[in-house]
Amino acid sequence: MNTAVTEMSPRTERFLRRIGWLSAAALLALPAIAMQFTEEVNWTTSDFVIAGVVLALVGGVFELAARSSTNLAFRIATVMAVACGFLQVWINGAVGIIGNEDNPANWTYFAVVFMAAVGAVAAYGNPRALVRTMIAVAVAQGLFSIIHAINGTPTPIIDGFFVLLWLVAAGLFRRAALQREAAIA
Repeated sequence: MNTAVTEMSPRTERFLRRIGWLSAAALLALPAIAMQFTEEVNWTTSDFVIAGVVLALVGGVFELAARSSTNLAFRIATVMAVACGFLQVWINGAVGIIGNEDNPANWTYFAVVFMAAVGAVAAYGNPRALVRTMIAVAVAQGLFSIIHAINGTPTPIIDGFFVLLWLVAAGLFRRAALQREAAIA
């Protein structure tokens, strides 16, 4: 396996960071624009505040990852993990993954994201520890999927998608760890 470290140029990095923040702003602006044309979208001020906070947190994590490592695999792994957590929180908060947003089983998705966040903080940027965290989170996601099926609310497709994202992140963190170890040796 080729373990050469792939790094981005500062110019590419700045460009991608700007695109990220502009994308977050555009995503937050979409409901405001849609509200001008349809009654179907009806966000309150608190909806915009919550969405803004979530997008700022996601962007902040991306910024921290960009500043903590120049390793491309590490950065992509971080994007995958944060995107997976973001999607679970966003979908669950908006409409609920199981039934509607009031179904108590939906809290399992928040629990998985919480596990990932706690594990990531505990890993403190160590790619090997992040591999273990992502695998543990993927296993938890899979176990919750089994529990949902047992309880009569099977969600294998979306849970499988999330498990896959967590495992891809684990694989990328593993690659970053190998690259880091090769650079040290």
